[in-house]
Amino acid sequence: MRPATHETRALAATAHDAVRISPGSAARLAALATDLLPRVETIAAEVTRRAVLHEPELVVPGDPASAEAVAHSTLSNVGAIFSMLAYGVPGSAIEPPAGAIELFEQLADRDDGLTVVLRGYRLGIAEAWQIWARHVRDHVDDTQELYEILAASTSHMLTYVDRMSQELVGQWNETRRRRRHGLDVSPDELVRLALFGDPGAGAADALARLDYDAAATHVALALPPGLDDAHVVQLASRLRTVARAASVATRRDAAWLLWLGLDEPPSERLRGAITDAVDVDGAVGLSEPAAGLDGFRTTYREALDAQRVAVLRGATGITRHRDVALLAVLVADQERARALARSELGPLAVEDEVTCRLRETLRAYLACGESHVGAAERLFVHQKTVAYRIRQAEQILGRKIAERRTELEAALLVHEALEPSSVTD
Repeated sequence: MRPATHETRALAATAHDAVRISPGSAARLAALATDLLPRVETIAAEVTRRAVLHEPELVVPGDPASAEAVAHSTLSNVGAIFSMLAYGVPGSAIEPPAGAIELFEQLADRDDGLTVVLRGYRLGIAEAWQIWARHVRDHVDDTQELYEILAASTSHMLTYVDRMSQELVGQWNETRRRRRHGLDVSPDELVRLALFGDPGAGAADALARLDYDAAATHVALALPPGLDDAHVVQLASRLRTVARAASVATRRDAAWLLWLGLDEPPSERLRGAITDAVDVDGAVGLSEPAAGLDGFRTTYREALDAQRVAVLRGATGITRHRDVALLAVLVADQERARALARSELGPLAVEDEVTCRLRETLRAYLACGESHVGAAERLFVHQKTVAYRIRQAEQILGRKIAERRTELEAALLVHEALEPSSVTD
């Protein structure tokens, strides 16, 4: 590791000064941040651990929901920070991410909540900066470039935390008042209360005030970023007509979430009609139906998970959660998922034409219940060809497929999603 210099240690004190950075250093900064994006889950876990160590008040002892909210908030913020650096988005332009709002809502019930959340931000940004600075020092040898990258990125990070602090401080009194008295609030805030508020403190009533029944059977769609309000309003109107159901929508981070409240679980015909009515470009996540307030929250997570997997796969159109539920869990921590795939596949992870064909055959073979005939029909080849390829795969793995069938199938799913093949036909 490159040792820290006097200049790098002084960065925090000068971060708000005007920072000049050359085009070459700016490009290097973006590339270094992009390198860390696949490690966001691991980094966030470490930041959470250290932040809670220094500020135990962030977590209510014995309350798993409190610990989960802190972890979700950290993951959302760390992801936003490194995405901001990777894609050149100004920190002043970013809205508080959903995870941060979830924690903010929980802490709003406490008299010391604002102090705790602001201290948590300061600790979190300090820990994230340390990880970032080590990464930069490990990869940048030129002293001037090192200084420019760390100075610019520190300025961006502190601008981000200033922006988040201003937003949260500005919302604190209103949020406290709303949480205590349930006074009139915006539709987005009502949906947010339904998603993250205390179920016994008006969360269901928040949806009722939007003429949406929390007890209904809910189906949620996560829509791609970039849609304007008018398009979402038109889509919601069209879906209400198709499904004969109430709807509610809100913007979460960059994406839109839209719910339909049905009298009963949708038939396959109605699912198809809903799919046909969604006329947007990009990846759309579709939840499974679920009832009640818990179902409203479950469909929120499912729709976002389905959309996240679709984006990883480069898919467009609608992706149903039930089709990717296992994969969504497997790739929640992408670094560990990649490690699993590398460990289980070994040489079968190589990107060449023959190995890609072997993986494709293995996926079909396992999906068909280890049937040579079924895999042959799916791949349009002779069953003897399938048998030959399976023997090849077992020779490469050094074991029989059945010995670690579950692990192998999971590794193939992860590899297909996270390591798009570079082999062209």
